[in-house]
Amino acid sequence: MSDQKDAPVTEPTVAPVTDPVAEKLKKFGATDDVVVNIKTLGVESVDDLIRLEDKELVAAGFNIIQARKLLEGVAPAPQSEHILDNTALDVLLPGVQDDESWLKSLKTGGVLKVDTSTITAAVRAALAKRVSLYDVPAKLVTAMEAFSEESEEQVNPLFYSLRKQVTRRDYAAVFEAVEGLDGTFVTEKRKTQLLGRLEQNLWPALISFNQQLVPWHDAFILATRDLGSVLGRIMPGAVLGAGITQPVPDTAVLQDAADTVKDAINKVFAGTGVQIAAALAYEATEIKKILADPRLPAFTGAVNREQMLKKLNVAVPASYPRLETNLTKYVLAVAGLEDQASGQEEYGYLNALRLLGDQIDWSQLGGGLVGGGISTLGRTSRRSEL
Repeated sequence: MSDQKDAPVTEPTVAPVTDPVAEKLKKFGATDDVVVNIKTLGVESVDDLIRLEDKELVAAGFNIIQARKLLEGVAPAPQSEHILDNTALDVLLPGVQDDESWLKSLKTGGVLKVDTSTITAAVRAALAKRVSLYDVPAKLVTAMEAFSEESEEQVNPLFYSLRKQVTRRDYAAVFEAVEGLDGTFVTEKRKTQLLGRLEQNLWPALISFNQQLVPWHDAFILATRDLGSVLGRIMPGAVLGAGITQPVPDTAVLQDAADTVKDAINKVFAGTGVQIAAALAYEATEIKKILADPRLPAFTGAVNREQMLKKLNVAVPASYPRLETNLTKYVLAVAGLEDQASGQEEYGYLNALRLLGDQIDWSQLGGGLVGGGISTLGRTSRRSEL
């Protein structure tokens, strides 16, 4: 038998059992007795603590200050009423084409059709009419000629370029891929008819949709405000559903309102509406390029752009580019509502749409409010198809 003593047996290390509830309570000054008393109230997890009131915590042994600090410490992080911030809009809602990509997509295949580029054209044309943008070239020509006579100077060569645009507009950049279609087709009568249809159909339908979205969204927030960290920010991949204490409002009313917007677009583009809208939008784009010329104010006798526009009696606000982008994005988003899956995806989309709508000055459209390429916008079994 060996004289060597047996080595001592090492007991396995056992990790101490942690009690998250006790740890949280003791962090705010709870004794062991207070922990036991609070657990007898039915608290099984840290999340359960938010359901207690300060008077219940005081009865369990906390003083009032400890109780209030604890409730503040376990409360979910405050959320924006609209759930989303602006960075989410680019993730959830359709994007807006810049001038170059818009013009390129408009001409693709040599056929002008009702798709996103055409809807973009309609919004641009309608908004340009709203702010009297189409009157700018003629008024500029008159103002430049008058100022040159007053100052006894010759008119700037830009005068003749503007005069040419007023007397003979060239739409070759829009119609070059469409055989048999040229600028002579774009008559004042056709332009007036289309702009009238936009005023009578598109804006009222869009305003009505937003008027229904606002109270729907308020009801949605009320139904889900107790979700806390479960709801978080409605973004792709987020969890939504558990913890809702009231029925979430049905989205059918908004789907129907979106159908009305698309029906309005159908009416706008009836007949030759697609072609005229494209021409008008292109015309508006060219006018905006003219207004961007920093020399213009001096040629009209104005100190700056704002004074020049005031002199011309043209109501183009400084926020016009942002308004145009937001409105275009809004219309495209409404048209794409039916493509969102019911539930989480649709709720997130509508939240983003509400946030976008709040950034639009609806008074510019006459609305006093609270807070893939197919030829027509037809109906489908669920919703109308864009």
